[in-house]
Amino acid sequence: MQAHNASITFTVLQIIVPALVALTVVALSHLFTTHRDRINKRREQRIEYLVSVFRALSKANNHPRLYEVADELEQAIADIQLFGTPEQVELAKKFATDLGTRQEAEMNVLLTNLRNNLRSELGAKSIPESIVWLRVERKREESSDR
Repeated sequence: MQAHNASITFTVLQIIVPALVALTVVALSHLFTTHRDRINKRREQRIEYLVSVFRALSKANNHPRLYEVADELEQAIADIQLFGTPEQVELAKKFATDLGTRQEAEMNVLLTNLRNNLRSELGAKSIPESIVWLRVERKREESSDR
């Protein structure tokens, strides 16, 4: 009788142990996948915000009428303070302080930092050269009074 009980116990263990191992593997796999997906989603969201920040700042850079892009500029500085690296936050604070106190500020250092960080996040090679800005002067329409 004892041999029969040992045989049943061994058979049950042969079923339960692999099932528990399989459940553990599935659970751990799910946890790791969920964690990886959450990290990737945060990274994607951060990249999206910083791309929009880069675009807003580059639009404002050397803009002849800064007040026309003031809302975008203000939001960009706020987004940098939320999503930027500590260095970007410091550069944004310096830019905002200089603009507020002197009515002018240099943003090329901040834009270059953003560009390099974004290129790194996207897996693109670094570009050591400075950024070239294109500004096309819009031709004013002639008045129809002539």
